[in-house]
Amino acid sequence: MTGANNMIWEHQQHCQISLQLAAEELFNSLDDRLSPRIFLIGVLLKPDMHLPFVSLECPDAEYEMKDFMSLKALSIQHSLLVKQENEVEKQSHTGLLNTAYTTEMQHILRTHVNGKNNAYFFSEPVYVNGYLVYAVLELSRQLLSTFYYLTKNTLANGQHISRSFLESIIKVYLDAAADALKSKPQSDFNVLAKSRDELVSKAGHDFLTTISLAGQNSSGLHVLFDACNTISSLKYEGEEGFGKMVIAKQEHPNVKVTMLLENPIHIKDFRRMRKFLELADNKQMMLSDSVWIYGLGQLTGKYNYHDESLFIVHFTKHFHWEVLHHNHIMMSVSFRMPALHNEKINKEKFYSSLKRVFHGIDKSKLNALWEVTMEATKQKHGTILAISSEADQEAIRLNSQCFKIKPMRINKDIIHQITSIDGAVLIDIDCTCHAIGVILDGIATANGDSSRGARYNSAVRYYEHMINKAQTVLVVISEDGLIDLIPDLKAQVKHSIIVAHIRELTKLSQSDKYLRRNFNRLMEFFQEHDFYLSPKECATVNKLRRTIELKYKDSEDGVRMIWNNLIPNSAMNIGYYVRE
Repeated sequence: MTGANNMIWEHQQHCQISLQLAAEELFNSLDDRLSPRIFLIGVLLKPDMHLPFVSLECPDAEYEMKDFMSLKALSIQHSLLVKQENEVEKQSHTGLLNTAYTTEMQHILRTHVNGKNNAYFFSEPVYVNGYLVYAVLELSRQLLSTFYYLTKNTLANGQHISRSFLESIIKVYLDAAADALKSKPQSDFNVLAKSRDELVSKAGHDFLTTISLAGQNSSGLHVLFDACNTISSLKYEGEEGFGKMVIAKQEHPNVKVTMLLENPIHIKDFRRMRKFLELADNKQMMLSDSVWIYGLGQLTGKYNYHDESLFIVHFTKHFHWEVLHHNHIMMSVSFRMPALHNEKINKEKFYSSLKRVFHGIDKSKLNALWEVTMEATKQKHGTILAISSEADQEAIRLNSQCFKIKPMRINKDIIHQITSIDGAVLIDIDCTCHAIGVILDGIATANGDSSRGARYNSAVRYYEHMINKAQTVLVVISEDGLIDLIPDLKAQVKHSIIVAHIRELTKLSQSDKYLRRNFNRLMEFFQEHDFYLSPKECATVNKLRRTIELKYKDSEDGVRMIWNNLIPNSAMNIGYYVRE
């Protein structure tokens, strides 16, 4: 964190806070695991002995000015070069200096002890009072690796393109951050000059530019996103539109043309295009170069996905469509609003929950259950998968309120048929089905939810009824698109992380220096993870907190966070800790 003598302008702390809040609103709305962090780095354009060379607005004080002093040599070198140059040459070298600064800062942050697990993205610099000021976005490198990316990020002419919708989000956010830093006066800072929805929509436009390039028709680079939104909104003779559209150059080696239009349809001729979509399905697809619809065709041969030359737009239902590459969904759009594609059920949570309920279940069974569950989530009218250790006995007990069947192993190829009727599908952990159309019983429970439908609440009642009789997990797919796992177990955590934070709080209580931000950061962690603390750990944290607050009660500047006592949760047990 900067001190008062290290301020570039009066409102820079306010700017950083506003940027952080805007980033949290934007990124966490797309995936709450992203948890972005924002800080500011200001670097002098020209060395000045009266000014600090680097200024930081970094809330948690993880980085210090001294970490960035290698930038000074670059600045000195730049100053020597521009002394004898005209204005055009000076601007050129300033651009080169910016590139050198960014490259060096990337190296510093990536090799820093606090930054090695993160990825960093920089805004364009904004000139403020002699400094080049950068907004820096920090995201978890491990989390970023879970998303699907294309590999090509530049065109032959050197133009940068986004490899994923997430990269487009990052680009749009940092552009907005730079624009906000330019705002005058600086006290009137608001990164969300565009709303969250406007930024997300702009990112969708940006990413569809990458997709449009595959058609090799330059006149269509900026029309595809709006066209797909409009087409998905139209009905034909009262029916919703389903089908797929290939985006690729004409005569692509992996596209077999089965019907060629003599007069291609322009992609902005929405009514004709929507009518033509009626001819398309999962095999026969509309063919487009992103500007013209020129026929129907099928995919053929083995596509070399490294070429990144063929994409699919899948119109799934009214106002819903997706963009795919090599069977990977890269962006999904609902009611004109793009989103990152996430599995309808978090795979990590699914595996974790089943392992904790069905002790000793092996990976092959988990994989089979996951595959069946994923297929069941496609049932648009909703269904329930009841996974039980006593499925065979439950089929006998519920015989009068189900279709009891001869036990059979099921897979994703049949799950759509057996979930198409009302009632639950009763299976065991081997994916053996014992009954379909099951009407689940149970007693009234306080754990129901009156805002949810009958399907969800019947599943809750059944789980409560079976909780001491059989190991049971229910997957509830509601007609409104909500998907729930019952029981809804909290995620597992590493106990060592909790111990490490308690150790850090202990050291803070023994320090002669009051690091308020570090204290607040630790207390925020404990408040967020209070469920996982044992009674003894809750008492320890409460005692240390009171010690620190009493020790430094006279050091406050009038602003103080109020932290509540931690209270142990009776539902907590060692099953919530990851084996280490």
